[in-house]
Parts: sequence; structure tokens; C-alpha cells
Amino acid sequence: MQEIYETIDILLDVYAYNHAWKIAEQHADFPTTCRYLLEMLKERRELNVDFLFAHQSENKAIWRQYDFDLITNHRQEEQLANYIMDLEAKIRNGNIIDFVRSVSPILYRLFYRLAKREIPNLEEFIHDAKNDQYDTWLFTEMKQSDYPIFHKYLVIRRDAKVTSRSLAELLQYSQLPDHIKNLITELRQFEKSVRNPLAHLIKPFDEEELHRTTNFSSQAFLNKIIDLAIYAGVKYDTKTFYFDKINEIIKHELRQ
Repeated sequence: MQEIYETIDILLDVYAYNHAWKIAEQHADFPTTCRYLLEMLKERRELNVDFLFAHQSENKAIWRQYDFDLITNHRQEEQLANYIMDLEAKIRNGNIIDFVRSVSPILYRLFYRLAKREIPNLEEFIHDAKNDQYDTWLFTEMKQSDYPIFHKYLVIRRDAKVTSRSLAELLQYSQLPDHIKNLITELRQFEKSVRNPLAHLIKPFDEEELHRTTNFSSQAFLNKIIDLAIYAGVKYDTKTFYFDKINEIIKHELRQ
């Protein structure tokens, strides 16, 4: 088993949990705790936090043994934290293209979450397309509402599609602090600035090209996403990367 453990060790360092879990599954005597943690991490990389919430007894066993809680948020917030974990893993592996392409979903969700603070029934002003098409704003209902934010937003003609762009623009009329509004603008500008280069990708898009295009490093951009997520109520450890902590636990178990 030593050779297998060494292979797992290498895979953990690059967060290749799907491959590591498949190897573990082939060996009946593979440590149970490690098997569970590898499957949990595999599911996290696939953006599935439901797996975690469905295995509370295993999670409690880890907490009792290692004083580490595998879940630090309620389900909705944990999903957002999980998106950020995946972004951080992409950066640490140098997968800059994958990182940039994964930015829009988390920005949309964070902007939407903040908009819900201003407009608790926000979904009532959005037509749910229920397919691959964009959801759209219900402009008539917005104009007839008692929300000043809508009236200010609709002073000028707006695109009907509900996107990270429209949510970012809407939030500029909110009661959010100025530094958060500025942060939203920065994040939206980053998203916009990388869209065209990726759509017409000819040469490799690496960290250097990202900085040339946006004047941001991937880490700086990730830090801004984390700052906004924490402001939005998501608990996220900025000191110890979650995946690295679990890797340590797995490696410790395999050395027993």
C-alpha cells in the first residue's frame, strides 16, 4: 500500500481528488476516514455540497478527532464558500483560464445576495426563464413598486437581461457602503475585461497575460471576491486553505 499512499500524496498536492478517490475505491483495506474525506473533497471540486450535509455522522467524527468542522456555513452560504474554494484551487494549480471562466457564477450569486438585502422579494421582479436563456427584469412591476432603488435604476434605459452587469449597476443605487460599491464595480470591471480575450483566445492566457489585460493578479482578484463574500455573510478561512487542511488530515491518517 505504500506506493499507493505515495501516489495519493502527490494527487492531494494538486487537489486531484477524483483521481485519488478512484484509486482508494479499488482497495478494500483503504482507511475508512481517508476514503470518506477523499470522496467529500471530490464532491466539493464538483461543486456539490449536498454530499457533506448528507453525512453528518462522518463529519462529527472528524470534528471529535481533529477539532475541525467540515461545514462552517448554512447550506446556501456553504455553496458560495465552496465556489471560492474551487477558485482558489484553480489559482494554486496555475489554471488561470479555468479560474477566469469560473468567475461569473460566483459574482452573479454574490451580487444577487446583496440585492436581496435591499429587495427581500427580489425574485418577484424577475421572470424566471427556467432554461438556458437569461432571466429578465419585470420592468413594469419594478416601476410600480415602492422600492426607490428600482426607480433610480430605471431612470435610464436598461437591458432586460438579469446578469452580473445589471445587478452590479442596480447595487450602485443601494444603501451599501461606498467601499462595497467600489468593490462591486472593480469585480464587474475585471469580469468584463477578460471576457473578450477569452472569447477570442489565440495565445496562452497565463498569469502574465491576465495582469496585462486587467492590471490584476489572479490572487488579488480572488482576495476581492473573498472580501465581498465575507461582507455578504459567508464564512471563509483566509489563513488556512480548507483543502490543504483536509489534505493534512488525510496524510496523517495514511501514516498511522
